[in-house]
Amino acid sequence: MIAVTQNSNIPFITTDQMREVDRAMMEDYGIDLAKMMENAGRELAHLARSRFLGGNPKGKRVAVLAGTEGSGGGGLMCARRLNNWGANVTVWLSSPTERLTEVPRHQLSILERMGVPINSPSERGILHSWRSPGAPGL
Repeated sequence: MIAVTQNSNIPFITTDQMREVDRAMMEDYGIDLAKMMENAGRELAHLARSRFLGGNPKGKRVAVLAGTEGSGGGGLMCARRLNNWGANVTVWLSSPTERLTEVPRHQLSILERMGVPINSPSERGILHSWRSPGAPGL
């Protein structure tokens, strides 16, 4: 793994700078968090489809790792889009579902209704796995 440094040719912003971008989008421009996550997840799904799935995710196995806050919502939205394109998606959450903030929780509920397999650790560190009736197996 290569660390990105300030001398790198790869553009980057710090965590504090990204928080400021999020704040400006919501407070200065009136774009809500759910919309930002939808946009981020859509673009991530397009990137995954073109870069990692040969342009066609249909029938390909995809594991989506998602956190519990902002980036988690984008990851869950990406999972939804890839699933809609025919990928066999499985979601792995980094934390128990009880720790999801509001917008990622909403995205997770959509995936549950779609029958996408979801794996989550419990508060005691035990992995929980569930799928809706009729969901494809792994």
